[in-house]
Amino acid sequence: FGNDFDAYASQFGGGGQGMRQRSRRQRQPNGNSGGKEYTRPVYCSLEDICKGCTKKLKVSFPLSGEKIYTIHIRSGWKEGTKIKFPSSRTTNDHGMEVEFPPITFVVKEKRHPFLRREGNDLHWRCKLTEQQAKKGAKLKLPLPDGSTLEVSSEKGTRSGEQLRVEGKGMPTKTGKGDVVIDFVVES
Repeated sequence: FGNDFDAYASQFGGGGQGMRQRSRRQRQPNGNSGGKEYTRPVYCSLEDICKGCTKKLKVSFPLSGEKIYTIHIRSGWKEGTKIKFPSSRTTNDHGMEVEFPPITFVVKEKRHPFLRREGNDLHWRCKLTEQQAKKGAKLKLPLPDGSTLEVSSEKGTRSGEQLRVEGKGMPTKTGKGDVVIDFVVES
């Protein structure tokens, strides 16, 4: 019986008092265990980042098992933002104490179907026919915050021209970025 338990305990990080003592000896002065620190991406849409959201991610660790992390994505965060969780201890379903190593989640923006983010500005590549460019066109652009931007292109719009709409981009601490419409006239 002892051998089966020892094999199980060593596989899942348990093992009674001896394992706890060894774990304490390995602890670093900063409170982190001497083991590996993990990094995982957390994928967010522009809508998630614009409005803010909560994501739950399940992570499997080789010795500790699985843990679910709750990540609160704040409005306006940028790709590369890091969310750090320190190491933690808990008791598993078998009554053994396990330690989860420190982990860092890094925000990764999902590609949007028609908007591209540059800093706090949102860029939209708007294709116009020659007739629309000549006469001007009414445009409706759904934004990540759930609103719709309604603007008109100028008569005689040419490829390469831009229209900047202030305060309709991604949120910042002091306001919002802009929406930049890049016109392409198709012939």
